[in-house]
Amino acid sequence: MNVLVIAEDPTHDAHIIKPVVEALLEDAGLKARVSVLQDPHLRGASQALDPQLVAEVVADNRAMVELFLLVVDLDCDRDGHRARALERQAEHENVLVACLAVHEVEVWMLALYSAEVGAPFSEVRAHCDPKEAYAESLLSKLGRTGPGGGRKAAMRALKGQWRGLRERCTELRDLQKQIVAFCARRA
Repeated sequence: MNVLVIAEDPTHDAHIIKPVVEALLEDAGLKARVSVLQDPHLRGASQALDPQLVAEVVADNRAMVELFLLVVDLDCDRDGHRARALERQAEHENVLVACLAVHEVEVWMLALYSAEVGAPFSEVRAHCDPKEAYAESLLSKLGRTGPGGGRKAAMRALKGQWRGLRERCTELRDLQKQIVAFCARRA
C-alpha cells in the first residue's frame, strides 16, 4: 500500500512523522511505502487543512496512493484544527484519515527523550507550544545538524520504543485503529 502524508511543515515534520507512521504500520502488520508530500510544499496548517488544496492533492495522487494521512498539529485547537481536519476526512472518507498531534508533532519526538526534557511528560503534552518550550532546547542539546534541524537524528531513538510512544500519545493509538479499520473496509 502506498501512503502519502499531508503535513503542515514537510521540511521539519516529515522527519518525525514518517518514521512514526512506518512504525505504526509495521506494528499493525501492514506493508506500506510511506511518503510525505513535498509538492506542493505546504507552509502551515492553514494550507494543509485547505479544502481545495487537499482535494487537488488527492486528485493528483489518487492513481498511485491508496491512503492519504492528513497530519497537523492540534495547537490547543486555537484555530479550529480539529473540526477542519475532520471535515477534510469526511470529504475524502474513502481515501483519507486525519490525525491531530497533541499539541505538535514534536511531542512525539519529545516522548522518546523524557529524561532529557526536564519536565514531566504530562506537562510537555499539555503545553500549547511544546516545540518552542521544549523541543528547541532538546534539539540544541542533541545537535541541530542534518535533516529537519536534527529531527531525523533524534528520531533514531524510536527504534524499540514504538509501543511506549503509542501509549503515551493516544492520538497515535487512535490513528493506528483508524488505519486498520480503513484497510479492513478496503479488503
